[in-house]
Amino acid sequence: MGKVLDREALKVEIEKLKKRRKKIIFTNGCFDIIHAGHVKYLRDAKKLGHILVVGLNSDNSVKKIKPLRPINSQEERAEVLASLEMVDFVTLFDEETPYELIKFIQPDVLVKGGDWSLEKIVGADLVREVYSLPYIEGKSTTGIIEKILERYTKRNLSPQIFEKAKGVKLLVLDVDGVLTSGGIIFDNESNELKVFNVRDGHGIVMLQKIGVKVAVITGRHSKALERRIKELGIEEVHQGTREKLKSFNQLVEKYGYKKEEIAAMGDDIIDLSILKRVGFSASPSDAHEEVLKRVDYVTEKRAGEGSVREICDIIIRSKGFMDKYIDEYSNL
Repeated sequence: MGKVLDREALKVEIEKLKKRRKKIIFTNGCFDIIHAGHVKYLRDAKKLGHILVVGLNSDNSVKKIKPLRPINSQEERAEVLASLEMVDFVTLFDEETPYELIKFIQPDVLVKGGDWSLEKIVGADLVREVYSLPYIEGKSTTGIIEKILERYTKRNLSPQIFEKAKGVKLLVLDVDGVLTSGGIIFDNESNELKVFNVRDGHGIVMLQKIGVKVAVITGRHSKALERRIKELGIEEVHQGTREKLKSFNQLVEKYGYKKEEIAAMGDDIIDLSILKRVGFSASPSDAHEEVLKRVDYVTEKRAGEGSVREICDIIIRSKGFMDKYIDEYSNL
């Protein structure tokens, strides 16, 4: 018999152990990335009785309380927990809390970490003994994830940025200094020429495919932009608008988006009126210094060199579609 059991099989084993006067300890958690804090906590919990049972949040349960988690699947997390010498049994639960599981298996001791006060521990009314063990400062799965992101990914790409990006339904873009480098070229016929980045364009196309609307608001008017926008399938285009905020407000009113559902990207002070009114604001790395101070995210790429694609990728990845696109294009 293995250590990972469903609750019915676990109940049978617990009844046998209780007849042998074994004291059953129960604790629960996500245990996404096992670290030293977890190990010490479980070791100390085991000292409170004879048999340590760990209720493990299923993948669905974790998502209810931590939308971007788990990092590891429930099967992997259960296997790692079961390999620890102090853990006797592991069982999964789908609910947001383990209350029904505790009620069903009826342990003798209930244990949680020190970040839980005794009166707030779920299931405390069901057992004889309840303990809140000391919390180990500086040891957490979130801390590990943030450290990895800091060292191995973009300098300001934090879990909070992914949270902001996940809810985005509308991306509002400036043109000069965002979709282009900001340079303006006139030919001998006074036509305005612009250079667009192909990767930016494909990022916009992929974004629209997953249901994120893209809008362009710019103070200039250009036939070159009209052609590029048509190629990309962008329907909301506001050119030659000196009052960008007015166009933005019209968009919001038209579609009824909430602040946290809108992302915007600009490069100059004129764009701040929009940037401060969205849930996720961004600018290229070569934007005006006053804009750089005030946005949520600064791209590593410069304007016209893939900065828009960087934002598109973050939104796509946060919504869980990047692997889908990779598989799709890999199998063409």
